[in-house]
Amino acid sequence: MRPITVRLDELNEKLADPKILSNKGLGNEVGFYIFDYEPEDELVVRDAIPYIKKQIQKENPGTKIQEFDLFDIVLAFFEERGYMDKNFKMEDKKGSEFLYDKMKKALKLATDNDWIVKYIREHMDEDAMIFITGVGKAYPIVRSHTVLNNLQTVVEKKPLIMFYPGRYENGGLRLFSRFMDDNYYRAFKLIEN
Repeated sequence: MRPITVRLDELNEKLADPKILSNKGLGNEVGFYIFDYEPEDELVVRDAIPYIKKQIQKENPGTKIQEFDLFDIVLAFFEERGYMDKNFKMEDKKGSEFLYDKMKKALKLATDNDWIVKYIREHMDEDAMIFITGVGKAYPIVRSHTVLNNLQTVVEKKPLIMFYPGRYENGGLRLFSRFMDDNYYRAFKLIEN
């Protein structure tokens, strides 16, 4: 991949484009985009996101951007219910895989009552561009292709951009450039490698 600083500058320009902001020019496709990057650039990308949001809003006054960090959403779910200590004890007794399975079930992931989708639906401003972050932090509990599939009927008016630590090529998502997440053919790659 090209240097992350170059790609982030291109991303900043691309996201300020009125066509992207208004979700125009996509035909009947959903306005879902993926910005993939090398996993070792995670901290650089995290630091750049507030700057990108500020620049877009500076160049396009009135543009709203909402960021949803998948890890923060998951953490809030378990903290609000007082499950954090229980989760740590369960992991000590039964192992990480057992805990992850229980956490997925509690979150009702990939069901009609998916808690992450519900959270985004309830907190989303329909007129805002959506940034999905925290993909790597939420793995292996949350799978990005599942989130994208389940948000198609929720995020319709404005574009959704997923910041993805890995590779998105030919519809295939490869988290951390190692793990095959699954295929998701409906998103557009924002910036070439």
